[in-house]
Amino acid sequence: MSIRTRLAIVLAAVVLPVLLVAGLVAGVLLPRALVDGQRRDVDRATVAVATAMASECWALGDRAEVIALSIANGRPPATVLAEETRGGLGAERGYAVVLRGGAVLAASSSAPRPTPTKLPTTRCSTVSEPAGAHLAERVDLTTTQGTLTVHVVEPLTAGRLDALTRQAAAGDVRTILQCAGGVEVHPSSDRGQGAIARTAAAGPGRPCAVQGSAADPVGGARAWMPLLLILLVLAAAVGLLRWLARELTAPLLALTEGTRRIADGDLTVRLPEGRDDEIGQLSREFNTMAVELDQRMAELTSSRETLQDTVRRIAATLQRTHDLDGLLAALCALAETTTGSTCAVVWMREGSGLRARVVHPIGTRRPGTGRIRAAESAIGEVVRDRRVVVLDDAGDEPGAVLRGRLCAAPLVSGDDVIGALVVERAAGATAYDDTTGELLDLVAGPAGVAIDNAILHRRAQRQSVIDPLTGVGNLRMLTTTLGREVERARSFGRQVSLLIVDVDRFRQVNDEHGHSVGDGVLAALAARIVELVPPVDVVARYGGEEMAVVCPERGEEECLRLAERIVDDLRSRPLQVGDREIPITCSVGIATWPQDAATAPELVSAADAAMNAAKRAGRDRAVASRHVGPVD
Repeated sequence: MSIRTRLAIVLAAVVLPVLLVAGLVAGVLLPRALVDGQRRDVDRATVAVATAMASECWALGDRAEVIALSIANGRPPATVLAEETRGGLGAERGYAVVLRGGAVLAASSSAPRPTPTKLPTTRCSTVSEPAGAHLAERVDLTTTQGTLTVHVVEPLTAGRLDALTRQAAAGDVRTILQCAGGVEVHPSSDRGQGAIARTAAAGPGRPCAVQGSAADPVGGARAWMPLLLILLVLAAAVGLLRWLARELTAPLLALTEGTRRIADGDLTVRLPEGRDDEIGQLSREFNTMAVELDQRMAELTSSRETLQDTVRRIAATLQRTHDLDGLLAALCALAETTTGSTCAVVWMREGSGLRARVVHPIGTRRPGTGRIRAAESAIGEVVRDRRVVVLDDAGDEPGAVLRGRLCAAPLVSGDDVIGALVVERAAGATAYDDTTGELLDLVAGPAGVAIDNAILHRRAQRQSVIDPLTGVGNLRMLTTTLGREVERARSFGRQVSLLIVDVDRFRQVNDEHGHSVGDGVLAALAARIVELVPPVDVVARYGGEEMAVVCPERGEEECLRLAERIVDDLRSRPLQVGDREIPITCSVGIATWPQDAATAPELVSAADAAMNAAKRAGRDRAVASRHVGPVD
């Protein structure tokens, strides 16, 4: 029996069953899978558009609440609307209207003119059946000047539906909105309803029902495709059995060698193309495949370099932010995307250990322990040895979140390692490789500098409101804190008091002991006042030898007792300055909002006048503002 016959028999026994099975799969199972996949796509797209609409509804409610609170706190309605609706509300002429007692106070620039007095009353967050073709939210806030009502409205138009569809990544599925009264909102480019449809009923967040549809992937003329495919497979099998048995030995050896070289990574291999038969065709197809593989490899290499360059540029932008919390969240999101991970954690160095500062995404459970010892963990090894660590099984790692795959890189700033960036995958996911470690290290490198800069910026901000001599707040902190507390007291109907403490005859202390001792007296005085007042009170240096204490939510009587306690303590206990004991007394003035002043500056003036009255009355005492009279 010739080799050609033997090859024909072998090919018939091996190839025909395979081709028949493949034809059966392609003709029966594949169409069914296509239909099932189309149904899943329609279901996913419909739910995604409904969810996107609900998200828009909640966002409108939040926007209305912010506008109402800002106006209730005394800000001009027009200014609040201009700030909160900058850029519009959504894609299709959304607007906001503010009313008090039924009268329109202000309306956004996109509101219809004249300003409507009859606004949608159905709130999209509480709707239970189809409503009008718009998203509308309303907030009612009771104030001293009457009920403040804020309406925020966003029409549901074809353009807005297109935006929701893009937001939900549902571009391959046609979606329409079915609103009250039989009103339908169609996309701007309507393709007609498909054979496969799904409807998400109206409900909270969705004033209109959402219907998604798509064409049947195997309907119509395409229903004959499986049969034609099977026939083509059979025809190809007959041709293959007829032609493949001729002179295959030598070409097969060449093909085998070329395949081996490609498997070894040599994509430059080419086979001779001089034959005009199937072997020649196979050689040409092989060469075409080799060329395409070579091009694809070059594209992958270029894509990898582009990705690395993109990561470098993104990481470089991280160095320009001073928002530490936002920086760490952005760093975790970047690390997850770059490495294809499920979660990311930033561990910051604290002494001999590490603390989990940020866990991303938000809502991910934190590690079993918020602090780990560097000497007893792989993450600590990253910080200690300043190198990337990859674990295929992090089940015993105390700082792991998923207990699966783990990759960690050091966060470096100059010569210091300030922490570690850790990404994780589930135990059954693909293991991390060296390339992933390199990419994570590429992200973590400049991020360490950015984090260090953010920490230094936060420290500088704190120092800008701290008096360097006494260690308590400076005048800037005093005015900021007092203004904030007065506004809070005004909003919630509370009180706030201010104490101004002045050292009696401080010039005499400087003359007798020197200015360095005088500075020590001020520092010791600030420490003594901090020791005597409750922790919620804010102590600041008002100026010269004067200290101020802001007392939130306390009235005159309680603060007068606190002031007398400070006076008695300083009279009975000298201040310790180095190895000296310096006896001093003080005069304290007390003023309370709103009894003694209408604004924060007036409160300072009233307390200062009360302190001067205490000095005129003989010093070494506390005087309340109501005993002084009005301040000019």
